[in-house]
Amino acid sequence: MNTSTNFDPEISNQLAAPPMTKAPRLLVISNRAPVRLVRDHGRAQVEQTVGGVGSTFLRLLDRAGGVWIAWLEGKNQPQRIELPPDNPHFTMSFTRLSERDISDYYYGACNRALWPLMHFMTQNCSFDGRQWASYCRVNQIFARAAEAEIASCDCVWVQDFHLALVPRLLRQNGHRLPIGTFWHVPWPPEQVFRVLPWRADLLRGMLGSDLIGFHTPMYVKHFVDACERILGLRVDRANGMIFHDSAVTKVGAFPLGIAVDDFRDISMTPRVRARARRIHKSLRTPIVVLSVDRLDYTKGIEERLLGFERFLELHPEYRGKVTLVLIAVPSRTRVAEYAALKRRLDELVGRVVGRFSAGGWVPIRYLYTQFSTDELLAYYQAADIALVTPLRDGMNLVAKEYVASHIGEGGVLILSEFAGAAQELTSALQINPYDIDQIADGLYKAVEMPMEERHARMAQMRQSIESNDLHSWADGFIAALMKDRSIQVDAGLSPN
Repeated sequence: MNTSTNFDPEISNQLAAPPMTKAPRLLVISNRAPVRLVRDHGRAQVEQTVGGVGSTFLRLLDRAGGVWIAWLEGKNQPQRIELPPDNPHFTMSFTRLSERDISDYYYGACNRALWPLMHFMTQNCSFDGRQWASYCRVNQIFARAAEAEIASCDCVWVQDFHLALVPRLLRQNGHRLPIGTFWHVPWPPEQVFRVLPWRADLLRGMLGSDLIGFHTPMYVKHFVDACERILGLRVDRANGMIFHDSAVTKVGAFPLGIAVDDFRDISMTPRVRARARRIHKSLRTPIVVLSVDRLDYTKGIEERLLGFERFLELHPEYRGKVTLVLIAVPSRTRVAEYAALKRRLDELVGRVVGRFSAGGWVPIRYLYTQFSTDELLAYYQAADIALVTPLRDGMNLVAKEYVASHIGEGGVLILSEFAGAAQELTSALQINPYDIDQIADGLYKAVEMPMEERHARMAQMRQSIESNDLHSWADGFIAALMKDRSIQVDAGLSPN
């Protein structure tokens, strides 16, 4: 098959930088690939599809060399591609999953068992032995793919809950490279985690890692509790160490950052600033409130709408002056719970619009779609207030992206106390997302907030995200992985 690559120009320029010889060659393993295969007049092209974390890993691999293993959706896709296309520094290798695997492993075990469990929502969990067997089988597929590449790399970095068993599978086959795992979602309290029928298998799979990273110290504590109380392992909480099988796994908090410079630079371009002005003008309202999320029951979108409705009830003086732009990105449309959520959301939006619309003013602009980076950043700039109220979130990058992109420093961030980002963005107006009266009160405080206070709060939050950006997060995790592994070897605590 004839293939070519087509990457965003700004990313391509950064990928052209010479590799750093001292950086370890990475073997990155993730469920989804940061690219997609498209066809143009019979010619296959591989296009970059993600920003944020995916772009950072592409840069890391280009800088240091290595391999990225992932599942690439679609038929007749290439098995491997070399990137960047003009001067390859690393390889992307794609696994093959059957339709049954995708159904049982991804839409089943991952999205109907582990996803709700990790977000403390056991009422949404569905545990199916066949789906768990598929999860184990797919993890073995990824582990075998990693074994074919591992000799050419210096360390392994496994991403997220889809591949929790891979570290132990690699250890069982005798591999001794440093293995790190980063858990991008929350980790629930031990009593909640216990409902998983395969809880011990999942923990043992993860403990094949030398280092496991979470977003917050609370999630680290929950994981250590689970290892101690479910597996009966000895732990050292002060130093983040779990002892097992004559080995040790370290755990720590590595709060995920964003590419602050990229968001700021793109936001300052004339095209984005002009688009932001057009958006604000088109809404024909003095105050714009923005809500951006994947359509997911963990994001608290229904509660957010109820809170906005309560705000309009309690403060009629702001009717006609405040518009909520609700951007809901389609997600997991094959999962029944998500289709039901979409129906409820449509009905709720319709109710609020029907109840309060008057004189050409519509209280909610509802956009069920996915935007390009430029368009999304224009909405960030157009918004006077960002309403970010997940019921539970590992980090929540929307909050950080809004702070980085709203370059005028006059914006206000309303943030759920249950988002990981709340521990860093302490100058946000933090609320309990389950309490619609708190949401309404947060909106009122935001619209009434003096400009001087807005500037001070935004400046403090911008300083926070700049001090821990995406690049420092990645470099810090890799440095900790390599350091911890060498200490363990010297102390005779490994092989893991």
